[in-house]
Amino acid sequence: MSALHLSAGSNRPAPVDGKARLYSMKFCPYSHRARLILTLKNVPHDIVNINLKSKPEWYFEINPNGKVPTFVDVDGKVVDDSLAIANYLNERYPEPPLYREETKARDIELIDKYGVITSLFGACIHKRDTRPLQEIVGEIIGHFVAYEEELGKRGTIFFGGTEPGMLDVLMWPWVERAKALPLAFDQPLNFDKEKFPHLMKWINGMKGQKFVQKNFGPFEAFAKVIKAQDDVDYDSI
Repeated sequence: MSALHLSAGSNRPAPVDGKARLYSMKFCPYSHRARLILTLKNVPHDIVNINLKSKPEWYFEINPNGKVPTFVDVDGKVVDDSLAIANYLNERYPEPPLYREETKARDIELIDKYGVITSLFGACIHKRDTRPLQEIVGEIIGHFVAYEEELGKRGTIFFGGTEPGMLDVLMWPWVERAKALPLAFDQPLNFDKEKFPHLMKWINGMKGQKFVQKNFGPFEAFAKVIKAQDDVDYDSI
């Protein structure tokens, strides 16, 4: 794993024999999704972090749009976009399977709906949405009601049943970062945990997973990234 985020003017790292590669950014929740699945499935890989404010010229040869994450498998196959990577990894490395046939269709529907939450979160942290923080978070919380109700119907800690599945993994990066918002914006948030008992159990369950712990990022650090905006130095945080 590159300890630093590689920038314009850097040399392209040579591939590592027998290992896939994930091009990532330490604080990116979409890259976090890919890191979680790679860890959960024990896929041999290395990670190269990309400075998104000063992207290496060679990175555009791998992914012309310059975004992260990008996954390069051992056979050279390139996959970008976090959802595409997640589904590719689940098929290419089938153990453990991240969908159950009886809930797969509903999981895919809820993954699609989760895009509304990630969009609201992104607009908030990048300050494209100038509404008061509590108003934005209130809208986000409203969308989480469907997930609270779904867990209640399933009667399990995880959406995947006794173990986390695809929906659990793809939701997690934004939940892990939620505590960064009041710190980054210096505004208190009102969140009634008692209205979301199933999701609170889910959060505690996810925190106990080794693959989550191995990829944990302190919310205090993410808050610094939000505050810095375009002046962020990923490697100093």
